[in-house]
Amino acid sequence: MGFWAKVEQEREYQGLSRKELAFKANITYQGIGLGLERDSMPGADTAIKISKVLDVPIEYLVGEEKTKIQLSFSEENSDENIKMRSINLYKKNQQLIENLEKLPLSIKEPIIQMVKKLADNLEPSSTLNPGH
Repeated sequence: MGFWAKVEQEREYQGLSRKELAFKANITYQGIGLGLERDSMPGADTAIKISKVLDVPIEYLVGEEKTKIQLSFSEENSDENIKMRSINLYKKNQQLIENLEKLPLSIKEPIIQMVKKLADNLEPSSTLNPGH
């Protein structure tokens, strides 16, 4: 997976639009689209800006995933990051969760089982996201 594909995956996970990412990173919105289209590597300054906005190591975005694992974070910081990502994930899917909870159990249960089966059938590499 290339730089921009990882950026896209992380951006979507965090619930950011491309425009929000471009604004926060002080880069052009069109640049994100072109990067994805061309599957190119941005300049170092752009990569660093995006890394900071997404709060993921630059090494992860450029494909050096082992470096991410080797980086050491304090337990408190690590726990706080996990909490924030969980909150962001909930916010992103809040309406879906609320709608699912409104369904009768007879309808809700098969949907939950279907989602679990779909998740189990994904390749392990597609379910792992070192940024999470």
